[in-house]
Amino acid sequence: MNQIEDLINNNSLNILIIIIIIIVVIVLLVYIQIKDINLNPSKPPPKLIQEVTVEAFVDNNLNLKLQPSESFCEVYLGKSSDLEGECNMLTESNCAETNCCVLTTNSKGNRKCVAGSINGPTYKTDKDGNLLTIDSYYFQGHKI
Repeated sequence: MNQIEDLINNNSLNILIIIIIIIVVIVLLVYIQIKDINLNPSKPPPKLIQEVTVEAFVDNNLNLKLQPSESFCEVYLGKSSDLEGECNMLTESNCAETNCCVLTTNSKGNRKCVAGSINGPTYKTDKDGNLLTIDSYYFQGHKI
């Protein structure tokens, strides 16, 4: 038993400090509990940065042109001179697919896609005002 007493006597200051620290911790815990102090504060509510609307892909436009040849003509509606230039760049097969271009044939057998309809080419003269000689034309692949 002497050894324990010697140990306590030699380290009494250290033991006292440990007891005081334990008492302080217990008092702090009781104080926190009584005052209902929350040591894990809740996070602030998230801020709305951007609102996104997601819509279903429902076809409400029944007049929607799904064929490229139809939309090609829609783009140049009312712009005959622009349409003429675009029709000139089409191949014969693509020219036959549109309803705003016709494939013309002259007396030399040259074929050219130009702006037009079932009634024929839109322009009957060239840029200089000279009358174009057209032997026949094809609208959507049919000779008219």
